[in-house]
Amino acid sequence: MRFRPALTTALLGSLVLLTACASSQRPSGSAPPPPRGAEPVVAIMSCGSLPVRTVFSGDQMTLEAGSDKYVLEQVRSGSGAKYEVPGDSSTSYWSKGDKGMLVIKGQSYPECEPAGALLLQAGEWVVEDINQGGIIDRSRVTLNFGNDGRVSGRASCNNYSGAYAVAGNRLTVSQLVTTRMACVGAMGQQESRFLQALENVSSFAVSDTGALILKAESGDALTARLQ
Repeated sequence: MRFRPALTTALLGSLVLLTACASSQRPSGSAPPPPRGAEPVVAIMSCGSLPVRTVFSGDQMTLEAGSDKYVLEQVRSGSGAKYEVPGDSSTSYWSKGDKGMLVIKGQSYPECEPAGALLLQAGEWVVEDINQGGIIDRSRVTLNFGNDGRVSGRASCNNYSGAYAVAGNRLTVSQLVTTRMACVGAMGQQESRFLQALENVSSFAVSDTGALILKAESGDALTARLQ
């Protein structure tokens, strides 16, 4: 599944961190946004067929839906954290845990859920860093997440494929197999590091600059960008 450029742009950001917005309660019962001075909390959501990027910072929220962008401010609510365009309640976003309800100019959308696999499937990701050690100049390492639950790409010398599963921002990769082309020296070492890191991945996020970051509990990490 692939998106037109405007929709792909809307999908870029750090994924599925909305639960941080609902980790505690105010006495009034409304969930707080991130504290002032904290790093913005970015989430990519899917509201039916509409991909949405949300950025929470202090009492404000920036909402990107397709090519449209709105700045909303938090208002009082009985539960969760609700945001509205100042002076225009016809555009609002009501965050409840890791889900939300979106209304744009009076039009209500289906319940918003973390985009998960939708983000991974946005296109081919080209790896630019393995365990904070960069990659060899002019080598190519890629990730392609299919909508059939299969991941494939180039590991350095060899092609690889395997299975993957997504739950929120959790990601597991298994059953990796590769072609058998000889791969020695520095390229061979890079390929081994990549495959090991990929097989150990446990979560993923997207940075503010649009880089996909795959992390393992061991501390291994892969950084990639859409081609």
